[in-house]
Amino acid sequence: MANLHKLVSQIQSLPTLPQIVQQVITMVEDPGVSSSNLAKTISIDVSLVSKILKVVNSAYYGLPRKISTLTQATVILGFNSIKNIVMTASVFSAFNKNGKNERFDRKKLWEHSIGCAVASKVLSKRIRLGVPEEAFVAGLVHDIGKIVLDQFLHTKFEQVLDVIDEKKVSFREAENEVLGLNHCHIGEWLCDKWNFPKQIQEAVAFHHSPGRAEKNLKMVAIVHLANAISRLEGMGDGGGKKGAEIDVKCWEMLSISEEELSELIVEIQEEYEKSSVFLEMLN
Repeated sequence: MANLHKLVSQIQSLPTLPQIVQQVITMVEDPGVSSSNLAKTISIDVSLVSKILKVVNSAYYGLPRKISTLTQATVILGFNSIKNIVMTASVFSAFNKNGKNERFDRKKLWEHSIGCAVASKVLSKRIRLGVPEEAFVAGLVHDIGKIVLDQFLHTKFEQVLDVIDEKKVSFREAENEVLGLNHCHIGEWLCDKWNFPKQIQEAVAFHHSPGRAEKNLKMVAIVHLANAISRLEGMGDGGGKKGAEIDVKCWEMLSISEEELSELIVEIQEEYEKSSVFLEMLN
């Protein structure tokens, strides 16, 4: 997409993730890697180890006893949970906590993103997709394109906010008018640069237009529905002047009845209330 390449070429300093993130992603996929191998690799980053242990010992995981070593954490929670925490902490560290614009509350967006992450994980477990931790990360970064705009393309971002205020439209509609593309495209591009798994890239790209996705359809549907739940339940604020829209086909694909959805929303709310430890990882 020509518009995308032209836009991102204006970014002077692309947000990068530590090399250790890619190492962890690769190691988790390798059946020959042991818990001690993984812990040894992560232990190079003392700050990251501290963040992992803080999350592991938080109410979010609710373990019966305190975990004091990374190897213990890896054995008890499993490789994918550790990978999830590593990716989450690293995404947070790549961006400033607060934005530059009083009309856009970045902290509220992060709260919305964590709500979407928690909801994605709960929904993934419900349909037994098999990758709840990956669904968490997909939900977390679904709106990362908005933060890229705010932090690195601020003049364009101001123009987007102007259109939202004037026309009372959604973020995506305003972005398309100003930029000829939107945060979904930017987010997918960044996740590709970061070498995130393809199904995370797909979920980010199509969370507003799931009918256009050709691969990883259930992951896309999960993040689409999780985004709507996070907005409808007031978990932070994703921005824009329009409410959440749900694609009925996603609902059908996930085979979730209205009664089941009500029960899942209660579970999502409970998990969200325990997720404050993730916000504490922000700079």
